[in-house]
Amino acid sequence: MTGQKGHFEKGRWVTDSEPAATQTEVNVIDKRFSEATKSVILSVDNVMKVTRDLVTTEEGKQYIEKIIKDTQTQIQKSFDEIVSHVKTELDKTVKKVK
Repeated sequence: MTGQKGHFEKGRWVTDSEPAATQTEVNVIDKRFSEATKSVILSVDNVMKVTRDLVTTEEGKQYIEKIIKDTQTQIQKSFDEIVSHVKTELDKTVKKVK
């Protein structure tokens, strides 16, 4: 009658209240939240272990050195390409001026 959900009771309109969350639904959410929290803690622990291994082991140090060398190589290639492109454009401009 008023746009609210309800029913007639003894000739009067009674608004239905929303059912409260059941204890089972709360327990399921608590369980899922607990599992997610454990998963996050495990992930952080794994990151910390890898970080420690990278810094304290010879294999980790070699891995870091390899990554640095690969990065240096890529940077050098990028600079070489930029210089080559600029030189080509400069040569085109010089030829047009002559």
